[in-house]
Formats: sequence, C-alpha cells, structure tokens
Amino acid sequence: MVITISPANYIPTAQGEIMSEGLTFRRAKKEDLPRISEFRKAFFEYNPSRSCEPEYYEWKCYKNPILPGEMWLAEDGNTLVGIKSMTPKRIKILAAVVDGAETGDTFTHPDYQRRGIFTRLFKAAKECGLDARIDFIYGLPNEISLLGYERKLDYAQVPIKLHTLVKPLKSKQVLKIKLRSPLLAVVLSPVIDAGSQAIFRIGMRGAAKSDVLIYTEPAFPEDIDTLWEQASKNYNVMLMRTKDYLDWRYVTNPDTYSILIARNRDGAILGYMVIKIGFPDNIPTGFICDFLTIQDDPNVFKKLLSTALQDFCHRKVSFVFTRAVKGSLYYRILLWLGFLPRSRAPIVCYRNELGNQVLGGHYKWHFTMGDSDSI
Repeated sequence: MVITISPANYIPTAQGEIMSEGLTFRRAKKEDLPRISEFRKAFFEYNPSRSCEPEYYEWKCYKNPILPGEMWLAEDGNTLVGIKSMTPKRIKILAAVVDGAETGDTFTHPDYQRRGIFTRLFKAAKECGLDARIDFIYGLPNEISLLGYERKLDYAQVPIKLHTLVKPLKSKQVLKIKLRSPLLAVVLSPVIDAGSQAIFRIGMRGAAKSDVLIYTEPAFPEDIDTLWEQASKNYNVMLMRTKDYLDWRYVTNPDTYSILIARNRDGAILGYMVIKIGFPDNIPTGFICDFLTIQDDPNVFKKLLSTALQDFCHRKVSFVFTRAVKGSLYYRILLWLGFLPRSRAPIVCYRNELGNQVLGGHYKWHFTMGDSDSI
C-alpha cells in the first residue's frame, strides 16, 4: 500500500489523536509498550548499551519523578510505523530551574521513510502532548536526523562542543576486528596498551596521594543534594542532579549502573561518578556515564576516574567511552590521562523563547553521556 503524506490536513479526534491521510498519530498507552519494544528491535540496530525492553519504556514514561514521560506513535491501521519519546528533566538555566525534556527514540519504519512521519510525530506531540508545557526541549540527533531537526522542526544547535572520548585498555580484540589480521593485532596491541597505561600513570601523579576516598554505593546518599547545590553554581546550564532524579536515572533504571561516591576523610561528599558496561560488536566496553565534583576539583575527578578504570580492567573491558564539553576541566583531564577525542555529539534545542535565549548566549555547560537517554 503506497501512502502519500502531506504536512497539511491534520484532523484532531476526541481521543487526542491526529488523523492524517490514513495515518494515526497518538500518545502511547502502557499496553503499547511491548509493541514499541518489538518495533525498535525488529527494524533498527540493537543498542547493546541500553535496554529496549518494555520494562525500560515503562520506567522511562511512567516512573519519572519529575513528570510522566510520553511515547508518541504513528500507525497505519494496526501497523506501527514510527515512534518518538519525550523524557522530562529539570534543568538549571542561569539562576532558575525550569521544566525541561529530552526528545529521542525517533524511529520510522524502513518502508515509510521519507514520507514526513518524523516531522508529523513532532507536530502531533506539540499540538496534543507534553511539548507545549515544557520550557526547554533538547535532543542529541544522529547525523541522519540532524538536518530534519534543523530544517523542518525549528530546532538549532546550541553553541557548545560536546565530544565523545575513548581510551583503549585491552585493544587486541578490537584490532583483530578492525585490521582483520590476528598477527598484526597481537604485535600492535601491547604497544598501544602500554602507551595508554604510561600516559595515565603520568597524569595521575599527585592525585594518588590525595585524601580522597572512593566508595561504591547501591544508591545516591542524602548529601548528594549538597553537592548539587554547590557544584551547580559553577555552571549556567546543567541538568538538575538531586537524589530523587539520580536514583530514578541510575538506580531504578532496568539497566545496571555502578555508583562511585568521593568523600574526604571527614566524610564530606566531594563528587560522584556513574559507570556501566555494554557489549557493542560483542566487545566488552566501559562507559563513564555521569560525573560531578565539588568546585570542579581535578584530584577528586582523577581519583574517581582511577577507580572506574581499575574496575573496568578487572572486568576485562577493551575500551572506555565518555563525553565531556570541550574546554572544560573534565575534558582537559581526560585528554591528559590518555582519552582520545573521537567525534562531536551535536545538541539541539527547540527555538521557543527560552531556547532562543540559550542559543544566543555564551553559557557555561556541564553535560555528560548520562544526560542523554542513549546510555
């Protein structure tokens, strides 16, 4: 069946749905979650670093402590042909904390691509969904969808440079895949690994003797709110990192994360780091998902990082990935400790009143891998 979709002729229904030339656009219900999971896994590359199960989408949409999230569906009769998510998050912008949200999980059935479904899902959510009640909406589109955000959805890239960085720990397995030469991988991997370790040891000089103690915790402590209140003063824009949000994001999440808490010898909290292991290409890979330290303390960050890398080495991880804002203290330390810049991750925001203010301002951001739903 060939469907011609035009951007006009939306017909809202009493059920909050929008009909458009044979397609229905509507907010998902809880009973739709298994269909969403099956759709995601059937047509798109499996994400080995984040769940796509119904339990994940239930957590994401129905257990959010800030506001209930939303999934929006495009349907051709009984066939699911597109999805889009909106995940509420509170965001500090200058002196105010506002209701924000991340838009993501935007997928269109391969047989229905290039027919306006991507654009129409956003329009339906804007007319009938959560979008209209949100002060600041952002997303991290891939290269394919970036142009759609900018040209069709009135989004624009925020003026910061968020970079993905990678550090090799055990490169042999990856080199075997990339070089297709087991012998060359055996020869090169010890050199690469030894160089990476040497750079790390040089960068860690001094930090190892500091009075920073690292603890692995099952959940975030009560005084994490104190860390948020003090550390957030150093930034103009960052997601609110209070205990209720962090516990929801990393503890109640169906996926498994490890939480590292840094304290001084008097017990005062100094920082935290959240790590995770995934298996892209069946290669054990570490992810440094989130981090924050009081006063952007380099020794605290180094001790957290050292503990994380020791854990990754113990679990035979080959590579470690993270993200940091270029030019930030964290970015500079990651470079100094042997992390290599790999790619830029563009952040876009919707051009409403507050979005335009952020786009026009040269603000200091703190943004990590965990501020996106992709990990």
